[in-house]
Amino acid sequence: MLLQHFYTIVASQSIEPQSFETTVTIQKEHPVFEGHFPNFPVTPGVAMLQIIKELTENHLQQSLFLKSASNVKFLAVVDPNVNASLKFNIAIQEDGQHIKIKNNTSFKDGTPVLKCNVTFVKR
Repeated sequence: MLLQHFYTIVASQSIEPQSFETTVTIQKEHPVFEGHFPNFPVTPGVAMLQIIKELTENHLQQSLFLKSASNVKFLAVVDPNVNASLKFNIAIQEDGQHIKIKNNTSFKDGTPVLKCNVTFVKR
């Protein structure tokens, strides 16, 4: 875990053989929010991508390296004081050494937060 104690996995389940859904809670007391931004905490986009990487690694039991990200759309600000719970829906397609994922992240109420396609390389 790159950002120690940044989030906690609340629930995780396989949807189909190549997709899963994981709900996490962002830890609003984490030091990253002291600088991003004081008195108005915003979850950094790079931290969101790191969560996707770690959840995918955990699901596949495989170490991965982020090769590329495309169609990255941040659709809502994630303020951990307002909405700390996020649901990640990740569909996986394996292509040799590459793991291609399609991610849809939302708040508990279904409001879209992040959509992206990411390609990882197996380590």
